[in-house]
Amino acid sequence: MKKQELFKKYSINESHSEWNDKIDNWVSVEIYRIMHDGNLPPADDVSILWVLDFMDKFKSDTLFKVKLMKRDDFGSLYLTSKRLIFSLTDQILNDLKNKN
Repeated sequence: MKKQELFKKYSINESHSEWNDKIDNWVSVEIYRIMHDGNLPPADDVSILWVLDFMDKFKSDTLFKVKLMKRDDFGSLYLTSKRLIFSLTDQILNDLKNKN
């Protein structure tokens, strides 16, 4: 997969380039917890493909989507996931390449 394909698949654009330290650092951990049964990331965990799993599950799993949309922080979860993809594009593409 190439950067353009990744961005098209997840509707990522330049507006997702601005990381907000106060919000996105915290919310990215919450996304990790959602995708890992409530567990916090271990200090040595540098994985990131879970953010793609989050976005894919949001697109394909109606119950997951409805549950997320009921949360007060839904907008932050969704926007931070896009910002994560934008800011970690190189790592994501490299991890995808090594996954196969």
